[in-house]
Amino acid sequence: MKKPISILMSLIFMCVAFVPDALAGTFRKNTVVMGTALEMTIDTAGEEAAETVFSSVEREMKRIEGQMSEWIEGSPLTEVNRAAGVRPVKVPGELFNVISAAMKVSELSGGAFDITWASMRGLWDFRAGHERLPSPEEVKKRLALVDYRDVVMDASSSTVFLKRKGMAIGLGAIAKGYAVDKAMEAVIASGVTNAIIKAGGDIRVQGVGRAGEAGWDVGIQDPRDRGRLMARLTLSNASISTSGDYERFFMKDGRLYHHIMDPKTGYPATGTRSVTVIGPDTMTTDALSTAIFVLGPQKGMELAKKLPGIELMIIDNMGVVTASGGMELRR
Repeated sequence: MKKPISILMSLIFMCVAFVPDALAGTFRKNTVVMGTALEMTIDTAGEEAAETVFSSVEREMKRIEGQMSEWIEGSPLTEVNRAAGVRPVKVPGELFNVISAAMKVSELSGGAFDITWASMRGLWDFRAGHERLPSPEEVKKRLALVDYRDVVMDASSSTVFLKRKGMAIGLGAIAKGYAVDKAMEAVIASGVTNAIIKAGGDIRVQGVGRAGEAGWDVGIQDPRDRGRLMARLTLSNASISTSGDYERFFMKDGRLYHHIMDPKTGYPATGTRSVTVIGPDTMTTDALSTAIFVLGPQKGMELAKKLPGIELMIIDNMGVVTASGGMELRR
C-alpha cells in the first residue's frame, strides 16, 4: 500500500478540475485513475494545451490499467490468473516486461517482494466495519500458493504460466509506478519539461519546479501524525515512492494489522512504519518501497546500498529514522 507523500509546493493540492495557477503557465488537475488519486501539475503555454496533456496522461494510465489490472474482467492479467495450473497464457509485451521486472525484484529481495501474494486475496479485509483477521489454518492453506518461483515465463512466446491452481498475480506494488513513468513520457512527448505526476504514494518529478529553483520541494509525512513532516528534500528528474502501515489497517487486541503482507508468513510485515525510496524510475521505486518495507530496516538498508542510484529513508516501528547517505534531508 502506498501512502501519498506531501508535496510542499503550492502548485500541488487537491482540486476538482485543472485551473491556472497563480504562476503564469502552470496548470493542475486532480482525478482518479487505477483506483487511486491522480494529481498532475504542468507548466505549459495555455489552458487548451494543458487539457491536451492531462488527457494524454489519463489515457495512458487507463490503457496500462486495462492490461495489468487483476480486477478488470478480460484483462490479460485476469486471463493469466484464470489459467493458473492449466496452461500458459500469451500476454502483451508490456505486461510481460513488468512481470519480468517484478521477478527481478523478488530475486533481489529474497522473496520479500512477491507478486503471487495475490493468491491470499479475500483472507484479510481492512474496510471499516468489515475487518477480518483470518485463522492460522486459513493463512497456512493459502500461503502454500505464494511463491514467485512458481511463475514460469517464456520470453520466446511471451507467455506466463502459474504452476498451481488457485495461484494469482497482483501487480499493485509495481504497475502503478510503471504507469506513472509512461504517463510522464507522454507529458515530455508533448513538449512539457516541467511537471509532477503523483498517483497515490508514487511520484515522478520532471524539471525544476518554480522558475529559478533547484527542483521540486517534497515533504515526507510522519506515519503517526498526518500534520507533521519527518523531513524535506528537493528533487529534479527523479522518482519517489512511499509504502506505509497507516492507510489500510485495523486494530485488534491492541495490535495494528495493515495490508503490506510478508509473503513468507502470510501476515502483515513487522518492524517498519514507512519506507521512502528515491530512484531513476517510478516502477523501480514502487516495487522497492514494498520489498524494503517487508525486509525491515537493517536488511532493507543493506539491499539499498547494493543498488546504484537508489536512496532510502526508513522509519522503524519505534519511530526511529534511518536514511542512506545520498538522501539530503532537511527538517
